[in-house]
Amino acid sequence: IPAETKSKDKGKGILVEEPKPLKKKQQIEQDEKFARELEAELNKNIDWDESIDHVKKKAKDDHAVKRYQVLKRKPQSEAQARKNMMVYLKNVAGFKMDYFKGM
Repeated sequence: IPAETKSKDKGKGILVEEPKPLKKKQQIEQDEKFARELEAELNKNIDWDESIDHVKKKAKDDHAVKRYQVLKRKPQSEAQARKNMMVYLKNVAGFKMDYFKGM
């Protein structure tokens, strides 16, 4: 059985140098420069006045906010007022809930 011969790589291919990794300080400076350029490009594309108006309009039209405002406009029922007062007295003045049992 003849042994298979392997051809030895003589290294005559084209030399492709990989870029040397930058030192930490240089890498940080390069990253900061890239971040500044990217932020400037993003800010250039944004119309800030329009976006602020959009956010304000969205806050006005939010259904949860409207529902909360409607609830605040309604007068409290007597039972709700009593319950709120009991919770207030319990938390602030230190009353025990047993004090309110007969009410």
